[in-house]
Parts: sequence; C-alpha cells; structure tokens
Amino acid sequence: MKKILLLLTILIGFSGCKAILLRAYGFKKPNIENETSIRKMALKFGLDTANIVSVNSKDFLPILKKGLPEGGIYDKAGNYIEYKKTDSSCNAGLFQIIPSLTLNGQYNHPDSAETLYDQFHKFRDLKGDTLAEPEPADYYVLIYWSVWTGKLNKDHVKIWEDLAKNNANCNVKVIKVNMDVQSYWDKEYQDKIMRAFHF
Repeated sequence: MKKILLLLTILIGFSGCKAILLRAYGFKKPNIENETSIRKMALKFGLDTANIVSVNSKDFLPILKKGLPEGGIYDKAGNYIEYKKTDSSCNAGLFQIIPSLTLNGQYNHPDSAETLYDQFHKFRDLKGDTLAEPEPADYYVLIYWSVWTGKLNKDHVKIWEDLAKNNANCNVKVIKVNMDVQSYWDKEYQDKIMRAFHF
C-alpha cells in the first residue's frame, strides 16, 4: 500500500495538489480497463458517457506525469488558454475559469503550448480507433481522469463538466480523456505500465 500511495503522491504532486488525502478520496490500484468498465464507472461518478476518449499508449506516460485529475482549455481556433499561474499550480483554477468563459473573453495563449489538434491526435476512442476532428465549439475543455482516482471524479471531474454544460455565455465542449491502462493496448506495454503501478 505504501508504494501506491507514494506513486499517487508523486503523480498528484505534478499537479501541485499535494495536500489531498488519498485514502479519503477512494484511490485504488489501477486495473486494465475497457470500454464497458470505463463507461460503467463514469456512470457511477455521474459523468456523461458520450464524450469519453482514451490516449494511445505512446503518449500515455507524458500526459499522466502532469497529474490526475487535470484539465486544459482551448479556444475555437485550438489555442491553449493558460489558467494556471505556474506550471506546478493546482488545477483549482478550472473551477473559476470554466464558468467565466465568454465569446469576447481575452485570455493568455502561451506560444509554446500545444494546440487542441496536437492533443487530439494523441487520442483514440475507447476501442482504440482514431477519432474525427472535434465538433465546432467556442471553447473546448479537456479533462484528464481515471477510474482509479475515485472520489476526485465526483469532486473535480463532474463539477468541471457541469460548469461547462451550464455556461450560458458560450458553447463549451467537454472531452473527457480517460487515463486508465487500456485493454486495446499491446500486452507488453500493458504489463510494463501495470508493473509500475505494482504494490
């Protein structure tokens, strides 16, 4: 148990939220998940199951290192909108910025940030198939989440999703990126990742 708590503390540490009590939030040992198990757990957390994608295996670890849950906001042209004061800042800024998005809002777009389309090419559907380009919207909110992060899906992911849906100022499209080990990945890679989560 100590190993998984240390790993999760490190992962959450990347997002700057080190004070979270892992046990209280229902963290569990990660498993290999599939479309059925992911949708089932999404429903348990009260999440919309129509907007869930996954990450291809080669891009999994670099994204995971940013921490979970995490989010990114992009304008209709696909430009990243900076909502954190520093790279290590907590993801709490999403609670404020999502409901404040407006059609005429002025936001910071870092030159070095990847675009929505750079990110989208890393994603797959829950069967492992490539995705079409996202439907037009004024803003896009990418929410990175996993089954194994437990109650944070209710306390963070669901709230972010609801804030986006309830923003009456503009059309905000949510894309939830599942960060579990996927059943469609190559078995050798699955085993490698699962060994890293071993405790």
